[in-house]
Amino acid sequence: MDNQQLVLSNRNGLPVFSFVGHCKAEGIESLSEQLRQMSEAGQKKYIFDFSSCKLINSPAMGELLDAILLVDHDFEGHVVVCGLDSLKETLFTISGIIPIAQEARDIDSAASILLNLQD
Repeated sequence: MDNQQLVLSNRNGLPVFSFVGHCKAEGIESLSEQLRQMSEAGQKKYIFDFSSCKLINSPAMGELLDAILLVDHDFEGHVVVCGLDSLKETLFTISGIIPIAQEARDIDSAASILLNLQD
């Protein structure tokens, strides 16, 4: 399935989920399942990049929170969110995503935080 809202790439061996454009729940519905599969395979560290994300609707925020809780609680992994503008930072704090997920300025900063974490 071609998904324009969620793009998976890699930075320093870490999976980077980039959220693009107007994020709706329908566009990121596969996120939790992707994270579950990767976590079951041993991956514990993830970067969520929102630098290309314009808007996030409420159902998508719920999907994000579920995905981050899955990594944090079910697999004892780590998510670092980056590329947040002030509105998204406030939204992520109010919704409880921050402090479950750490925040970084950009992908390189996020990778640095994760690579310095002890497993």
